[in-house]
Amino acid sequence: MTTKTQTQKTLNEVSNYRQLKIKYISPTNSRGSRLCIYEPKRYNTDKIEKVYLSYDYSIGCIQEQAFQYLIEKGFKIVAKASELENYIFFADNWADEFIELKSGLIRKY
Repeated sequence: MTTKTQTQKTLNEVSNYRQLKIKYISPTNSRGSRLCIYEPKRYNTDKIEKVYLSYDYSIGCIQEQAFQYLIEKGFKIVAKASELENYIFFADNWADEFIELKSGLIRKY
């Protein structure tokens, strides 16, 4: 039998974050290695936002390179995860602080 050491949150108490995925793109005959940072669609009317960056060999890690890019653009990274072909960052930028992935500007409604 296990003992609860923490009170479990309810669904409405769990924070909702933006999901940003990072994927490595292998070099081709005409392009070098790159990484793609993208935000999957949340609604049917949304478009997948993508940014492509040349792989930075001085950094040597796509996760670190993407992290630096996102922080520079003003994203508040609060957690990370990974899956088979992607790294994932979770950002707490909503409403008045909703930052566009490509421009790094705050979205005006």
